[in-house]
Amino acid sequence: MNSGAISRRYAKALLAYAKDTNHEDLVYKQVKGFIRHYLRVPELRLALENPTVDKNKKLALLEEASRRGVTCEELTRFLKLVLDKGREKLLLFIFYSYMDLYRTEKNIHRGKLITAVPLPRETKEALRTLITRKLTGTIEFDTKVDPELLGGYILLMEFHHVDASVASQLRGVKKQFIDKNRRIV
Repeated sequence: MNSGAISRRYAKALLAYAKDTNHEDLVYKQVKGFIRHYLRVPELRLALENPTVDKNKKLALLEEASRRGVTCEELTRFLKLVLDKGREKLLLFIFYSYMDLYRTEKNIHRGKLITAVPLPRETKEALRTLITRKLTGTIEFDTKVDPELLGGYILLMEFHHVDASVASQLRGVKKQFIDKNRRIV
């Protein structure tokens, strides 16, 4: 059986268990925290995959990574299950699958906003409100600052791509000049 199918099954089980106790939102937040920590601290991955590290130490590391040492009972029990079954190498995939299932069920749309300068919170909220008018559900987007854009923004929302950056407009003008000069020669 492949790791994707295994991860999906574990994620479905975690979501069902969290829904039964009405803590799926809390588990979602803690799973997001774990993923952020897991990606920033490569030593965590190495410790989890090390067979010589005790399961209790691994559990303590996982709890620390998911929410500063305080995890909800549902997530703690799930982590114990994963460790008992020896599936800690799949934990990141399981958590990504959980987030995907959660977002689908809660009708949460993901996106990415890239700007040349950091945006004030009010501007981000205005943009979120504007997008919400077009899409039903909740909008979550990550922001990134890329000074190479020179100005404007790039918005990536699921299957939509809006590039309103100065850099792309300059590339368009440059392309027009090159095409025009080719016709002259």
